[in-house]
Amino acid sequence: MATLVAGPSGIDFDNLLISDLLLGDTIEATSTRFVLKDGAWLEEFTGTFTYANDELSGGTVTGWRETEAGELKFDVQGFSVPVATFVGWAETNDNEGARSGILAGADQITGSAFADRMWGYAGNDTLEGGGGQDFLRGNDGDDSLSGGAEFDDLHGNIGNDTVDGGLGTDWVVGGQGNDLLRGGEDDSYDVVYGNLGNDTCYGGDGADWVRGGQGDDSLSAGGGADWIWGDRGNDTIEGGAGADIFFVFGEAGTDRVLDFNAAEGDVVRVEAGYTYSAAQVGADVVVSVGGGAQVVLVGRTLAALGDGWLVGG
Repeated sequence: MATLVAGPSGIDFDNLLISDLLLGDTIEATSTRFVLKDGAWLEEFTGTFTYANDELSGGTVTGWRETEAGELKFDVQGFSVPVATFVGWAETNDNEGARSGILAGADQITGSAFADRMWGYAGNDTLEGGGGQDFLRGNDGDDSLSGGAEFDDLHGNIGNDTVDGGLGTDWVVGGQGNDLLRGGEDDSYDVVYGNLGNDTCYGGDGADWVRGGQGDDSLSAGGGADWIWGDRGNDTIEGGAGADIFFVFGEAGTDRVLDFNAAEGDVVRVEAGYTYSAAQVGADVVVSVGGGAQVVLVGRTLAALGDGWLVGG
C-alpha cells in the first residue's frame, strides 16, 4: 500500500515521469537516501541502497519525493520496488510501468486544493480530489473516490466502487460492478450514471440527471427538478421533491417509481417512436411501452393523476 500526496499546486499523473530521472546529478548517496538534482528540481528517494564503485547498484526504493524550487510536487511513500526495476523503468522511459508498479496495492491518493488528474491501478484504492476541478479514475479494484469542491469528473471503472462528487457540479460514473454513487449534497447540477452492475445512485439536491444503466438499480434523485432514467434492468426509483421527469424507452425493464407526484409536476416521458398506454393494475398505475418496458407508479390511481403526466417524444 502506497500513500501519495499531491503538492499544493495540483498533480497530473501524466506528468509523473520517471524518465526525467536520467537528467539529474547525484548530490546525496547514503544507505537510506539517494537524491538527484536537475536545476531547481530535486528527486529524493528513500529506502535501502547499496553502491559499487560509487555508483548505485542495488537495494529497494520505498519513497519518492519530488520538489521544484522548494515546492512539493508529489510525495509517495510506502511502496517497495527493487532499485534495478526502478532503473529499468527510467532507462526505457516506461512511465506508465513506474506508475502502475508503485501504485500496485490498496493505495491512498490525495489531491490538492487545485485541479488534479489522478487514478488508481490494481487494488482497492482511495482517491480524494480535494478542491479544484478534479479528474479521478479508480480503475481496477473496489475503490473509493471523493471529488470535493468544484466540478469533478469521477469514474470508478472496474470493481464495486463508492464515488461521491461532493460540492459543485459533478460527473459521477460507476462503470463495472455494483457501485454506490452520490452526486453531492448541495443544490448543484450533477450527472450520476451507474452503467454496468446493480448500482445505487443518489442525485442529491439540485436538478440532477440520474441514470441507472444496465442491471437492477436503485435510484434516488433527491430535491430539484430531476431527469431520471432507469435504463435497462428492473429498477427502483424515487424522484424526491420537485418536478421530475421519469424517462423510459421500449427495451428498458420494469421500473417501479415509489413517489410519483403529478401535483408537483412529475412526468413519465416515453422515448419518441414507441407506442405506450396506461392502465390501473390493482393499487398501481402501469405504463406499458411497445418493446416490453413498463413503469409502475406505486400506489397511484389513474383518476387522481389527471392530464399531462404521460407524454411521448
